[in-house]
Amino acid sequence: MLNIKEANIYQRIIIVLVLTVAILSHCSESSEDTVAAMGFRGEHYLEVANSAELKSLFDGDFTIEVWVRGDSSRAVAARSILMFGNNDGGDEIAIYQGAWDSSMVSVWIDDKLYCMYSVNGLDWGKREKHYLCLSRASDFFSFYVDGRRLKSVALSNTDLDIGSGNLLIGADYDPPGVNSNVGNYWVGTVDEVRIWEKAIQSSDVSFHNKHPDKLTEHYSPNGLDPLIGLWRFNEERTGFVPDESGHSHDAVIRGNPESVYWSNN
Repeated sequence: MLNIKEANIYQRIIIVLVLTVAILSHCSESSEDTVAAMGFRGEHYLEVANSAELKSLFDGDFTIEVWVRGDSSRAVAARSILMFGNNDGGDEIAIYQGAWDSSMVSVWIDDKLYCMYSVNGLDWGKREKHYLCLSRASDFFSFYVDGRRLKSVALSNTDLDIGSGNLLIGADYDPPGVNSNVGNYWVGTVDEVRIWEKAIQSSDVSFHNKHPDKLTEHYSPNGLDPLIGLWRFNEERTGFVPDESGHSHDAVIRGNPESVYWSNN
C-alpha cells in the first residue's frame, strides 16, 4: 500500500499527464480549424463598395495582388478572379481565368484586353495556389504570375476611372448599367487579396511569391501605409470579410451565402 507521500506524487503525475493530453488535443484541434481561404462554388461573390479612396487609387501608381486556387471543373466561360467596374458596366481593371484552356489567364485594363496568356506551369485544374500581381508605375503596367513577369508595357493614353463602380472578388459586371448583371463567378478558393497605393518592384513581387505569409516581416510599419485593402480570409465570417488594412473596405458576401465554404490550406 502507498504511503501518503507516494500517493501525492502519483496524483501530481496523473494531473500533469491529463493536462498535457488536453493541451496537445487543443493544439491539434486549433491546427485543423485554422482558416486560410474562402471557397467559391460559382454562386456567390464579394463586393467592396465604391469609395473616394478606391476611386483615387487609379490616379497614380498602384498594385493589386491575389492568391487563388482553381478547381478541377472545366471552365466553359471565363471566371472572374477580381474586377473593378466602371460607369459603362465594363472592366476598368479585371483578371480572369480563361475559358476551356486550364493554363489561361487574361487581364483587362480600361475596358480593353491588356494580355491573354497560356502560362507554362499554370493549371487551374490542379487546385494549386497561384500568385497574380498587376502593378502600375507611371505609364508602365506590369503583370506577373507566380513571380514571373509576363508583360510590362507603357500605356500612355490610359485614363482609368471606375466612376461609381464597385470592386468585385469572384465575379464581374456586364453592360448595360453600372454595377449590374453579375456573372462569370469564380470556382475555387481565394487565399488573400492586397491593394496598394504604390507600385511594387520586381524584387518585392519575387519575395511575396516565395513568402506570402510574411507581409508584416517584409515591411516596416510605415511601409504598410500604402496598403489600402487587405483581405486574408483567416477567420470564418458570416456576411462579410473584414478589410485588415484599417481602411474599412469590408467585402460583403453577395449571392448565395450557402455556397460559401472555408479551407485550411
